[in-house]
Amino acid sequence: MLMTRQFIQRQRALALWRDIVRSTANIPDEGARKDMRQFARSEFEQHRSVTDIYGKTQFQTMKGTLINSGVLNE
Repeated sequence: MLMTRQFIQRQRALALWRDIVRSTANIPDEGARKDMRQFARSEFEQHRSVTDIYGKTQFQTMKGTLINSGVLNE
């Protein structure tokens, strides 16, 4: 059973992923859209083992990377 903080962290990650999918849907070039989603997926995979449920450092780092790369809008 997930603890409350784990549940909240999971919900944040899912919300971020949905934002990414929505943002990349506006990219007209299919190849570029696929590349951006693949980049976002690799960022998620890279941070998969993060267990920092008390702080937002890794989550904010990943979100910042995606914003800076143009995958996600602020």
